Amino acid sequence: MGKISGHILAFMSVFFWSALYVSVKIILDYLSPFELLILQFIFGYILLFMMKPKIVKLPLKEEALFAISGLCGISIYNLFLNLAIEQTYASNVSIIIATAPLFTGIFAFSLGVEKPYRNFFIGFILCIVGIIVLSYGGGEAIGFNPFGDILALISAIGWGAYSVAIVGIMNKKHNIIIATRKIIFYGILFLIPGFFIFDFKPQWQELLAPMIACNFIFIVLFPSALCFLMWNKATLLIGAVKTNIYVYLTPIITIIVAMIAIDEKLGFYGILGVILTLCGVIIGEYRGKNHTPH
Repeated sequence: MGKISGHILAFMSVFFWSALYVSVKIILDYLSPFELLILQFIFGYILLFMMKPKIVKLPLKEEALFAISGLCGISIYNLFLNLAIEQTYASNVSIIIATAPLFTGIFAFSLGVEKPYRNFFIGFILCIVGIIVLSYGGGEAIGFNPFGDILALISAIGWGAYSVAIVGIMNKKHNIIIATRKIIFYGILFLIPGFFIFDFKPQWQELLAPMIACNFIFIVLFPSALCFLMWNKATLLIGAVKTNIYVYLTPIITIIVAMIAIDEKLGFYGILGVILTLCGVIIGEYRGKNHTPH
């Protein structure tokens, strides 16, 4: 039952994070990437603090692991994600972010967090082929933008590192709300130098417009707070590599949401790409009877 719950939580996290790309694209017309990042995680931190208003001090070694997780999963991943979305198409970014499981696997296997297994690599190849086909069949909303693509790739590497670092935290059996809040705290802390690089002059009145307010509330409530809770719990239940396989679904969900929200089209190659990616997820998830995650 625990493993089924882990898969459900991983899927729900990826579903809401995928919808995030469209919401961020809308809000970036009114806020800069840095302004959005700071605001969404400050409000996300407040939400989690209200859920569990307790401060916990830990040994320096454990605090360092939280700091690394905050740097990779909040600061690097989200900042470069927002910058990439500003530079290129939301669907384009989602496709590149879908390479994150590769980096998770590389980090996890290299550090001995999990053992390599054949189906992961078979599933990975299928997913990458599916994502490439999807990029050609996703309609006009997908194109090539070198600068935006590099920013998205840095974001994906950051997420791969976060996904491995979080395993050490979850294995310590910390309260998941407090642990997630602490990660967000360090993420915000590492973003402070950004105030010397980026402007921070949010137009508060713009956020009161109904469409902007709804999208901002969605970003704070799910991607910035609850999704991290679900993702961290899923990692504990089924491991970093299996959890990250669901990231391959990101471009599929993003394109479907974009089709509904902003009337994007999906052609034959797009549908083929979806099928290949889904097959890759299923194969990559299966280890066989003799393989169990650490």
